[in-house]
Amino acid sequence: MIKIVSKIIKGGTLGLLFFLFSFAVSAQSYFTAKTLPTSDRYGTITTRLVPEEIVKLINSKNFTFQEWSSFFYIKTSPNAPAVLGEYSIENNHLSFTPKFLPDPKINYLVTFSYPQLALLLSDPIEDQNVYSDVASFEPPETTQPEVISFTPDLEEVPANLLRFYVHFSSPMGLENPYDFITIENENGQPLVDPFVIIPEGLWNINHTRLTLLLHPGRVKQGVGPNVTQGDVLLAGNSYTLRISNAWKGASGEPLKQSFSQTIKASNPLRGAMNINSWALKAEMNNNIGVLTVVTDHPLDQPLAQRMLFLRNPGRQILPTQVKFNNPEQLQIFWRAEGSSQLELLIDPRLEDVCGNTPHYAFDLEGTERSPSKEELKISFSVN
Repeated sequence: MIKIVSKIIKGGTLGLLFFLFSFAVSAQSYFTAKTLPTSDRYGTITTRLVPEEIVKLINSKNFTFQEWSSFFYIKTSPNAPAVLGEYSIENNHLSFTPKFLPDPKINYLVTFSYPQLALLLSDPIEDQNVYSDVASFEPPETTQPEVISFTPDLEEVPANLLRFYVHFSSPMGLENPYDFITIENENGQPLVDPFVIIPEGLWNINHTRLTLLLHPGRVKQGVGPNVTQGDVLLAGNSYTLRISNAWKGASGEPLKQSFSQTIKASNPLRGAMNINSWALKAEMNNNIGVLTVVTDHPLDQPLAQRMLFLRNPGRQILPTQVKFNNPEQLQIFWRAEGSSQLELLIDPRLEDVCGNTPHYAFDLEGTERSPSKEELKISFSVN
């Protein structure tokens, strides 16, 4: 769902005051919101009818993203860069669809500027208004939650895997998650004590992503639980993680259906990551930079989202968006700027799916985690 508060700014003025008394879609709004229930982008924002002659001019120009976003854009604040996304035209309406999942905690500024469009077209336009609204994105409303994804998304996971992540379509309730989750072996027998039990669960702030932490004392070689109970997963074996549909969401409704995931365990992944072996390829696409990174270990994706940065020669951190193609390949998007020489910064606390960092091997007997303040970076050029 996308909620919009209407605010029309006349005569091209951009001095905005945000009055967020309600989020009902106003009949006066220049924009309408369309929810896409099957899309992880939540929906689109569409303008009112644009004069046909103007639409024909826009179609003839084949605008780049930078040109589109100069007159029709969504921002987190007036001085922030435009949110990345895709533009389309249908029946003389212009629409914007975010490229990545919007943050439901943020109020976005939506703007359509006829004066800026006139400058871009080098053609006068009768309408001289700048239309600006405040929008917030909310997940599609569902009566029953369901599991929508499970990570790491690997055909085979290392036997010394440390974490699973389960993603739900809507917030889950406060019941003990481990009352509804089991891992079974090939004979259908539940594994004994595979998880670190935290009765309230390890959740993100929205209660839509659960972290299942496999018992680190059983994963790490040579420590007490590993010696007395053995490994949680054994290489060469298959397991099934099951989530019961008796588990209720925050709405009080149970899961739409039970969930199961086959887990095939491969050889353990031991040893620290070697960032010097990462393969980087950077290119430009309509003034948007795209850095593709192939890593030597499958990364813990939620951690990587917070621990990878781009920096320019002026040592400024650039606004970026990170998308994973798979746990060993990711793409980082950023707005193009003057320099073609940039750096990928890596927080030394970054972990792979087995808890290994660039300085530390988790699953090796006798190794201890030691903090490092060393700056980890890889320089690259944009083609």
